[in-house]
Amino acid sequence: MIKIKASVPQFNEKWWDDSKGQLAKTLQEDNQLSWLKEQDPQTGEKWAPLSPRYKSWKESIQPGLPILRLSGTMLNSARIRPGSGVGLFSATTKADYGNDHMTGKGRMPARPWLGVPASSTLE
Repeated sequence: MIKIKASVPQFNEKWWDDSKGQLAKTLQEDNQLSWLKEQDPQTGEKWAPLSPRYKSWKESIQPGLPILRLSGTMLNSARIRPGSGVGLFSATTKADYGNDHMTGKGRMPARPWLGVPASSTLE
């Protein structure tokens, strides 16, 4: 599980209890928009391009798919929910490799796909 935390000067726990479900939903939608844009949801920076070798292989088996999509498991199973404490959210995915993409692994660069954006793109 990957944990993200929202920091505010002083949390109103009643407000949190009343709002955490909607905040998690908005955060989920913001992160899905970042997937479509192939960018880090926190910074807005574009993800690193695929290596030429991997890109060629991927095109040969699943032409036209964007970065971080092959089977769809990671994106389709990603869920953001209110966490166990005030101001905390938890995120899960059925893809064991979700954290590897967040942080990078070996020669694979980090492509952060989860985070709290500086501002929401939703109304």
